[in-house]
Amino acid sequence: MKILIIQKKFMGDILVTSTVIPLLKKKYPDAEITFLLDENYRQILIGNPFWDHLIFWNKENFSEMLFDIRNRKFDVVIDLYSKIDTGFLTFFSGAEKRIGFFKKYTQIFYNYPIKRKKESISKNITLAIEHRLQLLEPLGISFQEVFPKTFLLDEEIENAKKLLADHQLTESDDLIMISTFGSNEIKTYPIEYMANVLDQIVDIAPQSKLLCNYLPHQKEKFIKLFGLISQKTQNAVIKDFETKDLREFSAVTSLCKCLIGNEGGATNVSKSLGIPTFTIFAPHIEPKGWAWTSQPDLDRFLHLNDFVKDSKDYKDFKPEFLKLFLKEFLENVTKSHP
Repeated sequence: MKILIIQKKFMGDILVTSTVIPLLKKKYPDAEITFLLDENYRQILIGNPFWDHLIFWNKENFSEMLFDIRNRKFDVVIDLYSKIDTGFLTFFSGAEKRIGFFKKYTQIFYNYPIKRKKESISKNITLAIEHRLQLLEPLGISFQEVFPKTFLLDEEIENAKKLLADHQLTESDDLIMISTFGSNEIKTYPIEYMANVLDQIVDIAPQSKLLCNYLPHQKEKFIKLFGLISQKTQNAVIKDFETKDLREFSAVTSLCKCLIGNEGGATNVSKSLGIPTFTIFAPHIEPKGWAWTSQPDLDRFLHLNDFVKDSKDYKDFKPEFLKLFLKEFLENVTKSHP
């Protein structure tokens, strides 16, 4: 059997989509599983032993990609992206089973259009994962609790240790990775508030060392943030610490005590590594979709509406709301990772 999985982009989406691959391999151990995605996100699947081939989305030559997919003669196509372009590709594949999410404008592409359920079965894996598992139902794969996992290579972990050593650090230090900013402005906790949160962390855990993760184009924003934190916090921040790509970030994060910060790809990777994670959700992101956790006694998820009902204004999410939760989280991390 030949199976194609489609999830074009976004780090968190591809990571949670990867949960379906081991379930497919378990059901069909001899199946040949191919994953179609944008090449920019291929790093997420490195080390995962359950896929066989990758195909990269070819926007520039869409027709060439269409015929390539058709010529591969897939038996099953599971379109987890479920937009018009991937829906058409699924239909054109000629696969006997074409599975995707039910939408008025894409349902014609699938012979198994699946309507997303509105409530979770499991409070731990939440709707983001459960919706993807729904697409396995036409294949006779029933619901089961499963969590995303990032697979690191031994050499990646060794390189991460060397990177820490270059900054006179080891994994035995109290390293805290900070998801300093979101992927865009609307997913980013206000910078003045984040400065206050960093000060809180260092007040609660004065021995900690902070590794502030940010994208290259966010460098100036980080410099501004650095100028807003206290001198004590500045001393705790490891200056000029950068990871060159997602794999290096993942490997370094695996050596940290915990990750704290903005919800997004970084927090999803942290959870997929089993690292205790404190997540600040943007007002427009619902935790019931993305607050999945394999460590419910450790991970913490906070949303503006936990404190200010019905507000959509990030400025209402005052940093003092976080203080007691941060203290409890860091104390629990210390107990579990002494």
